[in-house]
Amino acid sequence: MGEQDFLQCPCGRIIRSPSEYKLVFVKKEHCEIDILCPNPACHLKELGYIEFRVDKKHGKVLVKTAAFYPPYVTWNATRLGREKAVRMLEHHLSEIIRRQVDWKRISGEAPEACETELVVREEGAE
Repeated sequence: MGEQDFLQCPCGRIIRSPSEYKLVFVKKEHCEIDILCPNPACHLKELGYIEFRVDKKHGKVLVKTAAFYPPYVTWNATRLGREKAVRMLEHHLSEIIRRQVDWKRISGEAPEACETELVVREEGAE
């Protein structure tokens, strides 16, 4: 068998590209975007999440946490080897954050609870 260059949900759905995941912003009060399996019949449904805050004053978004859940990570680490799986999963998360999420729309829909003000501090300043 040749090398497998794709991720797979435990439901069996092959995921070759970060654009295949379904992204939903239903947990607005938690400032969280869910990353869903593209298979509508998947028993896991949620494969990961992105937690964020919005600085509306400066028009910026801060990603606090982006992660895939352990069942999805473990499944792929077992299939591909830990190092390769982690590299591929990190690439998918990075691409989802940079290219798939419509941050302008999300920041407009985010409730007040998601708002923060980003502060730039000089190095060495306390």
